Amino acid sequence: MIASALFVIASLSLIVPPTFEKEADGGSVNGQRITQPAGPRKQILAIIPDRTTGRDWGLRYLREAVEDFNRGAPDAVFCVGDLVQGYSRNKEHVAQERQDFLDIVGRLTMPFYPTAGNHDLVSGTRDTSDATFAQQYRHMFGPLYYAVELDLASVVILNSEDGDSRVQPGFSDEQLAWLDETLTQLEQRARPIILLFHRPLWDHKPTKWDERVQPMLVRHGVDYVIAGHYHALSWLPPRDGIPYLILGTCGGAVDQHPLAGQLQHTTFLVIEESGKIAPYHQIAGCTLPLDWMTKEDQDLAYKLKSSRNAVTITGAIPDPFGKPANAVIKGSFEVTLRNPLDRPVAFRFQATRAPTPWPVIDRVDGQELQRSWVSRTGIDTFNAATTDLDSPIRLELPQDEIQVAAGASESVKIPFQAPAQIVPPQPPPFEIIAQYADNKGRTVPIVLHQRGPIARTIALAESFEVATDYPIAVWDVSEYDSTEANSSMRLAKGGTTGSAPNSVQIRVTVPDSVFSGDSALLKNPSTKDATDANLASSKGALADPLGDSVRLILGEGDDAREYLVTFSMGDLTPFVRTLSADGKKLVRAVGVDAVLQRAQTQWQLTLTLDASALWNGKGDEGDGVAINLGVADNDETYHTQWRWLAPKTLPARVSGKP
Repeated sequence: MIASALFVIASLSLIVPPTFEKEADGGSVNGQRITQPAGPRKQILAIIPDRTTGRDWGLRYLREAVEDFNRGAPDAVFCVGDLVQGYSRNKEHVAQERQDFLDIVGRLTMPFYPTAGNHDLVSGTRDTSDATFAQQYRHMFGPLYYAVELDLASVVILNSEDGDSRVQPGFSDEQLAWLDETLTQLEQRARPIILLFHRPLWDHKPTKWDERVQPMLVRHGVDYVIAGHYHALSWLPPRDGIPYLILGTCGGAVDQHPLAGQLQHTTFLVIEESGKIAPYHQIAGCTLPLDWMTKEDQDLAYKLKSSRNAVTITGAIPDPFGKPANAVIKGSFEVTLRNPLDRPVAFRFQATRAPTPWPVIDRVDGQELQRSWVSRTGIDTFNAATTDLDSPIRLELPQDEIQVAAGASESVKIPFQAPAQIVPPQPPPFEIIAQYADNKGRTVPIVLHQRGPIARTIALAESFEVATDYPIAVWDVSEYDSTEANSSMRLAKGGTTGSAPNSVQIRVTVPDSVFSGDSALLKNPSTKDATDANLASSKGALADPLGDSVRLILGEGDDAREYLVTFSMGDLTPFVRTLSADGKKLVRAVGVDAVLQRAQTQWQLTLTLDASALWNGKGDEGDGVAINLGVADNDETYHTQWRWLAPKTLPARVSGKP
C-alpha cells in the first residue's frame, strides 16, 4: 500500500552537479554508473516534471521548486525530461535555453540528475537522423541513459527518444541490452529500483512494451516506473505489481484547471530502509496525496476538452463593417452543447474578460476544502493579441446553467447586436465552462474558449491604397498561439494580364520578429535547385509547413483551389504551390505571382492571381466567390500555428469582379 508522507532530513554537502565521465570530444559517456555517498537511512528524492513551454513565465515555477528543494533538503533531485522548449533549428537559441535551466538548477544544494525528453533532443529540421541537439544535450547536461546508485535505492534514467537508434520515440535494442545488464547488476544491491524516462512508451505501439520491456522489469524486480510528457498528472493502475506514475509540469504549458490534472508541481519519493516507496506531490509549499488525480478522472477531463463536437456553432453574425451609420444588425446564432461523458455536465456561458487566478475547491473526507494555493493558468495563457475584450459586437449569453445528461445534447440561441463599424471587427470572444463531478465528488471546470463567427463580405477595391485591412484572427483558440499581433489582408483589382481578364491582388501584412524560411521546401536543399523535380510535394505542408507560410483557399467543394506560399532558405524567395488535380500532392502553381517585402518587425506578401487561378478555368464567376486566407507563424520552431481570415466552415465572400 503506497502512502503519502513528508519527511524532513538534514542537508548533505554534495557536489552539484555530479562530474560525468567524458569522451574525447567532450560529450558525456552513455551508460555510466554514478555512486553517490551514503546518506541517512531514510532518503527523499525530488522529481521535476516537464518544463517545456517556450515562455519565460514557466521559469518562475522552476525557481520556486529549487527554493522548495533547498528548504526541504531531499537527497537528490531528478527530472522526467523536456527541460527546454527546443524543437528548433537554431542551435545557439537552444543552448541559451539550456543555460537558463542550468543557471536555476545550479542553485541546488544537492545533486541534480537530468533526463532527456523529446524537446531536449528533437531537431526542428524534423530529420530523425539529425543528432545535433542530442549531442548538445550530452555536452551541457549529461548522458542520455545511465544509472545512479543511492544508499537506499537505484535509479535508472532512460532515453525514450531512441527508437531504432534515431531521434524518435522508442528504445533501441542497444539501450535495452544495456538496461537488462544494468538491472541484473542493480538487483544484487537488494535495494528498490526506480525507472525514470520522459515519454510513456507503454502507450507507444512500435515500442512493443509488453513484449520487449515489461517482462524485463518483472524479471528484475523493478519497483516503480515514472514518466512525463503528457503535461497532466496521472496515477495509473499497477502492472504486474509495478506502480506507474505520469507527472504533470513544472513550468510547462498547460491550459486547464488543476482538477483536470494540469498543474505546476513537483513530486517526492520517500524511500525507507525496508524498501517501501511513498510518493507525494507538492505545489507552492503544499502537499497532495498520490491519488489526487487518477487516470479515471484525467480521462474525463481529456475527453471533454478534446471532444471535437462538445460545442458546435450554427449560423453567423453579418459583418457590421461598412453598414450605414447608426445601423444595428440584430439576429442570433445557435450553439449546440454535447455531453460525451458518462455523467451530467452543466454548461455555463460567460463573457471573456481579463483573467484572474482560479481557486481550487478540493474535497477531503467528504467535505469541500478550498486549497491555500490558486492556479495562474488562465493568466499565464491569456493572449491579449488574439482576444478582443472590447468587441463592439454584444452577445446576449444565457444567464442560467444548461444541464446536459450523459450522452445527450442541447441547443441554445445566442442573440447579438452588431452596431455599424468603420473597420472590420475581430470575432467576439466568449467562454463556455463545462462542469461535472469527478469520481471524488469534486466539481471540475473545463474552459472551452469560443469565438462568435462573422460572415464577411470583402469588397474588391480599385487599389490597395483604398482597400480595407481585414484581420487574420484566431477562431480556434490554442494555448500555443503566438503573442504577436494579428496579421491583416487587403484585396484589390490588379492590372491586365495580356489576353486574360483583369487580375486580382492580395496583400498580406504579418507582424513577425522572427522570419522563417521553409527548410523542407526542397527535396535536396544542398543543391539549391528550385526546379519542379526538386520541389517538395507532400501535401502535409498545407496543415503544418516548416516555415512561415500563407495559405489561400478560393471557391468551395469540388471547385475549391488551394495555394500554399512558403519561402526558400537563404534568399527567402516565395514559392507558390497548389494541390494537384488528384488532390494527392503539391505542385508548382500556375497563374499566381508572389512578391515578398521584409522589415525588421513585419513582412508583407503581395499575391497577383490571374483568371486561371481565380476561377479554375470555368469562366468569370467573380462576384460572391468564397475566399479564406491563413497565415502560419513558424518562428524557426518544430510546430506552426495558423490564424485565418474567416472560420474554416464559413469562408468570406468576394464582392465585385476584377
